Amino acid sequence: MLRRIFATPVAGNAVVVGAVLLWLILAQAAAQSTAQQSPVEVVAQLQQKLVAVWRSDTSFQRRFESLAPVITASHDFATMTRFALGNRWQELNPAQREQFVAIFRRLSIATYADRFDDYDGERFVQSGQRSLSEDQHLVQTQLWLSDGTQIRLDYLLHQQGGQWTIINVLAEGVSELAIKRSEYTAFIRDHGFTALVQELQRKISDMASEQRATPAPSD
Repeated sequence: MLRRIFATPVAGNAVVVGAVLLWLILAQAAAQSTAQQSPVEVVAQLQQKLVAVWRSDTSFQRRFESLAPVITASHDFATMTRFALGNRWQELNPAQREQFVAIFRRLSIATYADRFDDYDGERFVQSGQRSLSEDQHLVQTQLWLSDGTQIRLDYLLHQQGGQWTIINVLAEGVSELAIKRSEYTAFIRDHGFTALVQELQRKISDMASEQRATPAPSD
């Protein structure tokens, strides 16, 4: 599970996701708690919740529901989706933009729920922080695996309306959002926006089904 934590291609490997729920109401309450938080506190709260859910050993649906409020409150999905679609964003009408923000948010929550599903003593450690500008900040952390491996995770946050929110995550220096931008814009070019929405929804449904094969015990 840990080796697949940051690999989510659009077409190819079937990745995760999904679930329908009442996160809208929960996220509104959670957002209030992050309004006055520093960038470090926003990241720390997210990672603390990830570990708590990771250790809970519950179903995908329960993990999704537990993570939805803190992920929605800590991420600026409107900004992230505009970057993820690049120039293609300008081609969308208001309804399509709203639709894509919603499905990108569900995909992101579902991906977290899918990845953090098999706890084995892992932990997050803050390793540094620095201000990039008046309204941008980088929080540097590491994910320590049970075998001693350390994965560098850097969170880029920006400030709007007095609230710090995550707009990008870099794993070992690689921007996952930049990878998505390359994949999504190419997918729209080849298949169209509607097909991309359907592909992301399929990934969400695949993750929610939790029908991955379980290795048979050896004799």
